Amino acid sequence: MRCIITMVALMSSGITDRSLIYHLENAKTHGVTREEAAAIITHTGFYAGWPKAWVVFRLAKDVWKV
Repeated sequence: MRCIITMVALMSSGITDRSLIYHLENAKTHGVTREEAAAIITHTGFYAGWPKAWVVFRLAKDVWKV
């Protein structure tokens, strides 16, 4: 749960540097699936803004690549 909260907090703040990538990787390690990450980013995008969401989608795509 903390991984998800951190993802949302960083995304909402517009922090999309290496620290967000680390927390995305951490979320994946702790069991957040690709589909869950997409849902989290989508939901947060409605409130934090789509420009931020699109950046995070690109980062998450690299973290959860199959």
